[in-house]
Amino acid sequence: MLELADHGDKIRYDGGCGVVYGTLRDVAYKVRQLAEKELSRHHNKEKRGKRGINQN
Repeated sequence: MLELADHGDKIRYDGGCGVVYGTLRDVAYKVRQLAEKELSRHHNKEKRGKRGINQN
């Protein structure tokens, strides 16, 4: 998503495109942040030896 936003910014034709690509970039950073938090949470659970709800 970030690569697409960067590429789009380089070839955009007007300000409206900039809004779209800027929004895409913002969402990409939010998704990455959520994914990093989730990975960290799972990593910390593994360290403590806890299992998820759906695991036996």
